[in-house]
Amino acid sequence: MRIALCSDYFYPKIGGITTHIEGLARALEERGHEVVIITKKAKFDDRQHGLHVIRVNSIFKTSRVLDIPQTSELEKKIKEFKPDVIHGHHAFSPISLLSISIGKKLGIKTVLTNHSIQFLYDFDYMWKPSSYILFPYREYIDNADKIIAVSRAAAKFISHFTSKKIEIIGNGISVDEFSPKVKTFDGKSVLFVGRFTYRKGVHVLLEAFQKVKREVEDAHLTLVGSGYFSSIADLLVRALSLSKNVSIIGEVKKEKLVEIYQSSHVFVLPSLYGESFGIVLLEAMASKTPVIASDDGGIKELIKNGKTGFIVKKGDAEELSEKIVELLLDRNLSKKISAAAFEEVKKYDWKNIVKKIEAVYK
Repeated sequence: MRIALCSDYFYPKIGGITTHIEGLARALEERGHEVVIITKKAKFDDRQHGLHVIRVNSIFKTSRVLDIPQTSELEKKIKEFKPDVIHGHHAFSPISLLSISIGKKLGIKTVLTNHSIQFLYDFDYMWKPSSYILFPYREYIDNADKIIAVSRAAAKFISHFTSKKIEIIGNGISVDEFSPKVKTFDGKSVLFVGRFTYRKGVHVLLEAFQKVKREVEDAHLTLVGSGYFSSIADLLVRALSLSKNVSIIGEVKKEKLVEIYQSSHVFVLPSLYGESFGIVLLEAMASKTPVIASDDGGIKELIKNGKTGFIVKKGDAEELSEKIVELLLDRNLSKKISAAAFEEVKKYDWKNIVKKIEAVYK
């Protein structure tokens, strides 16, 4: 099949959707499909990833998500590629929705994946009325022949905007890429990977880590990522006297990131809201690093509390610190959770996930 993956989210943007699209493109190509990624123009060398990427100009000449692509150019690129399937990624952004609309116009089969949820995503009394106020979204979303959501939480959110059946297919990961030959637990290293935003709860993690330091004096937290909250995180590190115990290292290359995952004792995702799935959790599980995550969105579907990781109340720094300390001090518990999580994550290997998406295409 000839498949067009269309989204506003692709390099140089970093995040779960970009990671998903890249992984899906590679998995589809391995199964013999011809794949193109259609996204907005941006300053980025697409040759470094070895994928077929087509970039479209936007009206205001930016790569920002809300900058509308030039529809005539988008349609021209789609016509030139002649896809059998157009697959839009992110149900509430311009390229994804406009590509689906163009597909309907041209008689091309279309699939739309919802990767996101919003605050109070399951609050019907708010989102049902809002979805009719935001009726253009309903119109565009209903253009899709098939709709996928990456979790039950993401399916619940998009169900406010469509009456169509929604298939749940989780995010994917190349397990072999992250899996260490030997996993060691050093009793001190804690890791966070993600965007530095308020909703990711980095400030909660830093508050918790001040408490962790009292129990495990040489504990060390590594924060990997970037975002508007970086300067606030830096201030908090100093205000909480954690400069010797916390490293903020920004974005890193994939090879280095894998090394950091593999060498960490505990991974923490303290999100406050908006977590539809959390690819970083898959990455940690594949690295055999025990995870602690907050009880938000799709996280509760992925982690079996006490078996494949720990789930804590979001925003609760006290409970978060207790679980971090528990795993750092109890290597046997860490090994047990690590082994169970590694078995669980195999379900999400791209070799399995791509077959489910391929079945939707067919």
